[in-house]
Amino acid sequence: MKPGTRFIAAGLLALGLGAPAAAVRELQGQAPSGAHYAIAVPDGWQPGDGLVLYQHGLNFSVDTDPGLGPLRDVALQEGYAVAGSGFSTRGWALLQAVDENKELLDIFRRDVGDPGELVPFGGSMGGLIALKLAEDRELNPLIKGVLALCPPVAGSRAWDSGLDLRLAYDLVCADVDNGRLKTGAEPYPWAYNLDDIPDNLENLELDPDVRSALLSVTVCTGITLPQSIRTNGMRERLARLQRISGIQDERFLLTNIAYSTFVLSDVLRAPDKMGERNPFGNIGAAYSDADLDSRIRRVAAQPAAAVEFDWHSDFRGDVGAAKILSLHTSGDELVIPQHQYVLRQKTPESQLLSAVVRESAPSHCGFSDAEGQVAWEALRQWKDGGAKPTVTQLQQSCLGIAASGECRFDDTYVPASFDARVPPRAAPVAVDARFSGSWFDPSRSGEGIALEVLAGGRAIVYFFTFPPAGTQPPQAWLVGDGKVVPGGIAFDTVYHRPSRPDGGAVSPDPTDWGRLFIGFSDCNTGELRWEGPPAWGRRTVPLTRLTALTGLGCGDGGAAPRQASGSWFDPSRGGSGFHVEQFDGDRFLVMYYGAPGSSDFVGWASGVGRGDLAAGATVDLATVTGPAFGDGFDPAAVVNHPGALSLQIRLGCSDGTATLTPAGGAPAALNLERLTAPDGAAACNGN
Repeated sequence: MKPGTRFIAAGLLALGLGAPAAAVRELQGQAPSGAHYAIAVPDGWQPGDGLVLYQHGLNFSVDTDPGLGPLRDVALQEGYAVAGSGFSTRGWALLQAVDENKELLDIFRRDVGDPGELVPFGGSMGGLIALKLAEDRELNPLIKGVLALCPPVAGSRAWDSGLDLRLAYDLVCADVDNGRLKTGAEPYPWAYNLDDIPDNLENLELDPDVRSALLSVTVCTGITLPQSIRTNGMRERLARLQRISGIQDERFLLTNIAYSTFVLSDVLRAPDKMGERNPFGNIGAAYSDADLDSRIRRVAAQPAAAVEFDWHSDFRGDVGAAKILSLHTSGDELVIPQHQYVLRQKTPESQLLSAVVRESAPSHCGFSDAEGQVAWEALRQWKDGGAKPTVTQLQQSCLGIAASGECRFDDTYVPASFDARVPPRAAPVAVDARFSGSWFDPSRSGEGIALEVLAGGRAIVYFFTFPPAGTQPPQAWLVGDGKVVPGGIAFDTVYHRPSRPDGGAVSPDPTDWGRLFIGFSDCNTGELRWEGPPAWGRRTVPLTRLTALTGLGCGDGGAAPRQASGSWFDPSRGGSGFHVEQFDGDRFLVMYYGAPGSSDFVGWASGVGRGDLAAGATVDLATVTGPAFGDGFDPAAVVNHPGALSLQIRLGCSDGTATLTPAGGAPAALNLERLTAPDGAAACNGN
């Protein structure tokens, strides 16, 4: 059984609510990503009707025959279509799941019709994916409600507990012959190599194959043996691991060890996940076991890897106006109820009903049929304009359903904070206004990024670089609108501006290129990760600061005088513009990019000038050509072309003028408007 599908439809059928629609159209197939999918459409469904997007829980084998969840028949009878992806990867599917749901939606639109509403629903990992779908800027306008059962809302923090358990086990069982877990390749010996992970693991919860694969755990702790034949040493080591982890149920402890070995190792090493880039760490974690705290291995996460993993794995609460109903079981020791604490912290109270059912015996997502049914119906009424339900009302509705299972909603249950259960790590670098400026990889001189940190936790990045080998034109640039997150910035959508050297008939509209992630070690250093189309590839490079804005350097007080720094453009020349940085007194940097169809210049150019931009200044701009993007980048091939353009520019508070003169060409007059202003710079009132 997949985690998160514990309650079944039998009780719903007894109510007469779960009988299938008179006719149901079934579709199965395989998406371009490789993910298998299933779709069920009730008779009479029309474009504009609703679609339930079902999200399954964590499988440790690729799901080639995805089901549509325990609410399938209920949703079909109520007129919803239901669709579900099996995902293209096993295990922690968060890195691809949102994209593959959007791929599934495209297939549904092609083969069935355009839905008027999406209702994401899932349990366990699937509950988190359902929440993440509501955060997607493309999908959110279609989502009025989300049903998330036992979701690991703090996804990256859940893996903190997995790393802690693995490292604690290594210490507790270090001296037990045949009791040690396998070690992997350096620099991550605490993670299995991929070829050491058995291929026959599907359900990690008490799977007999898991017990066999983790025989060393039994040797160390006696966890699968009868109490009567456990040695005193086994009992002591088991009790210590239970104290350290906070996991009291032995079945849950073994399951968590399986996750902290097989699944965590797969996340780290699998090429379809982090590909040997480490997002996990325990620097700064203070453990209650003093001996453990002094001797446990300390692991440092890679900055960009941590930002990327957290971006895909953590719920941030950016759900627009969507209503969220989430349930948790009180005794869950796999996805602990403290995740509901995080959900309550990140979601406006008016948009969230978070409820816990009080268990007599612990389970993971062990809801009764009645509990699942009343949650679904309460969400439906709420999202469609009804009053927000209460936990008390859920319990009353549940008790009104005869012969359909337990009703245990507890309106007095208050989950503890996540940090009270899992030791927090050292706080990541706080990204603020001081991080605006230009950055580059010293080994790749000739390309780099210009970064603007904006107010409201947003950021813009310009990546000035070159196209892949064998392609034209000689230059390329990417533009991304991102969100500041702990430790860095995530640019989830990055655009590429195609161009031709002759400025010929190429669409001026940008194309969706991929993603960029920036993770900072400190105010002057960091990492850049790009994930582009196949010809551009994926790579992580170090970043070093090149410039800082006046008054916003690392050692400054974080406040800047009024200045022209920011992005500027002429509205009549869409796709072209200027990035300006004032630094080092009266010096300034100008990066110009000219889009296809521009008669003056196509490509990008840069220059450093000196003077008062408010009064007007002149600067020569140079272009750079030569190397190919990606792994083939050769800094020796960089060719500078000084004097390619001459620029006269005057910038006020919100508007300005410029004259751009290509070498040997006619001058072009530009009327500029401010597009962005960096955070931290003083506001100006007038020109």
